[in-house]
Amino acid sequence: MTESKVKSITYDDLLCSHLKYGTTSEDIIIRAGYEKILENAVMAPCWSHDIFDNLGFEIKQVSEKVFNLYGEKLSFSYIELNGIGAPAIIDFILSLGVTKCKNLIFLGSVGSLDENIKIGDIVIPKYSICGDGASRYLNKSLEDEFLKEEYPTETITSNLINILKQNNINYHYVPNFSIDAIFAQFYHVDKILELGAKTIEMETANLFKCCDIMGINVTALFCVSDNTVSKKSLYSGRTDEENKHRHEVRYKIVPKIVTDLFKK
Repeated sequence: MTESKVKSITYDDLLCSHLKYGTTSEDIIIRAGYEKILENAVMAPCWSHDIFDNLGFEIKQVSEKVFNLYGEKLSFSYIELNGIGAPAIIDFILSLGVTKCKNLIFLGSVGSLDENIKIGDIVIPKYSICGDGASRYLNKSLEDEFLKEEYPTETITSNLINILKQNNINYHYVPNFSIDAIFAQFYHVDKILELGAKTIEMETANLFKCCDIMGINVTALFCVSDNTVSKKSLYSGRTDEENKHRHEVRYKIVPKIVTDLFKK
C-alpha cells in the first residue's frame, strides 16, 4: 500500500466550512435532492433504476435523481446520477453525509486490463488507486492524492463476496485504477499495469475516500464493459454478442445480487 502523510479533512470540517458561508445541513440535503434517502442506498453514474423493474419492487421517484424501492423485507434508495467521473459526482457523494444513509453500494461499468477478465464478468474492487484530481479537495492543504490506494469497507464487501459465492456467480476481486480521462488513458496503460491494476474506471477511489470521511459503509460492484489489452475497447473491437452478454448481466444478475445484499 502506498504510504502517505496527507491529512484528510473530517466531515465536520466540511460542514463547518459550509456554515461559515451561510449554508446549513438542510440546505445541502435540499440542493442534492436527498431529503428522502433511506438507510441503504445504491449509487450509479449511468445505470438506470429500471434494472430492478422485474423484481416486484414498488418504485417511487422522490427527487430528480433519487428513486426509493420498496419490496418484501427490504427497501433502498437508488441514486441515478447521469454523470461520470469523480469531478462530476463528488458533490452528490459528500451530500450523503447529512442523510440517513449508512450503507452504499456503487454500481457501474469497468474496463478490463487482464485477458482473463472478460466482457460481462463481475468485478469487486479490492482497492482503487487514485488517478483523479477531485480527491485533492478532501485534504487539508489540497495535497496530491495521486496513486494512493483507497479501500471499500471490509464488512459490506465481505458480505457482497459471500453472496456471489453462495449463488455460484463467478467474479474477480482485483485492484482497480480510477482515472479522469477515457481518451487519454490508453497512453498510460503500461504504467497503470505496472501499478498492479487489473481494471479501470472513473469514480471509486474518490468514492471510497468520501465514504470513509462520512462514516458510510461502502462497496462496489462492476460489470466489465470492455477489455483494452484484448483490443476490445470502448472505441473498437467489441462484438454484438459480447455487448448482449454484458447487458444481460446488468439486467438479470446484478439486481438480484444487490437485493440479496440488502436483505442480508
